Parts: sequence; C-alpha cells; structure tokens
Amino acid sequence: MAKKSLIRRLAAFVFVLGVTFAVIYGLFPWMTHSFDPLTRMSQSLNETGIDPSRYYYTDVEQVRESEQYLRGVLDQ
Repeated sequence: MAKKSLIRRLAAFVFVLGVTFAVIYGLFPWMTHSFDPLTRMSQSLNETGIDPSRYYYTDVEQVRESEQYLRGVLDQ
C-alpha cells in the first residue's frame, strides 16, 4: 500500500472537517426547525433550561436524596 503525501492527507482532513461542520451547524439546525416534533422538543429543552450536551441531567428529587443517603452510609 503506497503512502499518501502529506498534502493529500491534509486535504482529506480539511474536507472531512468541513463536511462535519456543515452537518452539525447546517443540516441538524435545518432538520430541527423543519420537523414539528423536533421543534417541539427543542422548545421544551429551552423552556426548562436543560442542556442536552450534558452527559447526565436530572431534576428528580429522589436522585438527590438517594445520593445523600449513599454518601452518608459510605462515609460512616
């Protein structure tokens, strides 16, 4: 297998990066605003202040209580 030149590898990288940004910042927002269910979900996330990019998110009171209980038990 022949090695590709540095210029070809850089060009391929820039192309893939450009396509990725076009999909993330072009196609995804267009889809969100074009399809009613996605628009409603986006509005709901904005109204409740939920950041969908976070790995873990909860407003459930029981989760906080159980975490406090578990920390108390493990600290003894």
